Amino acid sequence: MDTSLDEKGNATLAAEDALKKLQVRKNEKETDIKAKEEAVNKHQAQLYTIKNNKEYTALQNEIDSIKADISLLEEEVINLFDEIETAQATREKEKKILDEEKQKVETEKTGIKAEGEQLSKQLDGLNAERTALAGSVDTAVLKQYEKIRENRGRLAIVPVKGDLCGACNMLLRPQVINETRIGKNIVYCENCARMLYAAD
Repeated sequence: MDTSLDEKGNATLAAEDALKKLQVRKNEKETDIKAKEEAVNKHQAQLYTIKNNKEYTALQNEIDSIKADISLLEEEVINLFDEIETAQATREKEKKILDEEKQKVETEKTGIKAEGEQLSKQLDGLNAERTALAGSVDTAVLKQYEKIRENRGRLAIVPVKGDLCGACNMLLRPQVINETRIGKNIVYCENCARMLYAAD
């Protein structure tokens, strides 16, 4: 859940970063336009001071060239406005997805935490019950049970399933099966050494 949330967060950051870059480019273009407009105004003021036709024509050509640059820059700014609008929509979409994912994760985590607390209480109850029951079991038998449980991965007592051991699925001798049904003595699987009981 956290990994999924991180991915959604990265997508939102990427969208935010793309938007900022576009806004920076737009601001740079607008600054260029302003600087060129100031240059045009300056050159237009200089036109009135020029008395030579050649210099006048050269300066007028310079003004026209700057105005052409301004037109191109303005067109780029208009395109950037469109790109910024698209980038803003993408950012909002990613932000919405992230917010929904956060809410979903929070809800799921709350559920998992509540379930964990409930299972922990059940476990405490079962451990208390086990402790009480263990007190009524013969010490030697309990010791043997704990040893099997430690060596065989928690499962120490298993049922006989048909003529098979319920843990290792090995075939049991008829005598072993009969002894589990009688229930007079503790019977062990000759293969995995677990304690056996008759499931029926």
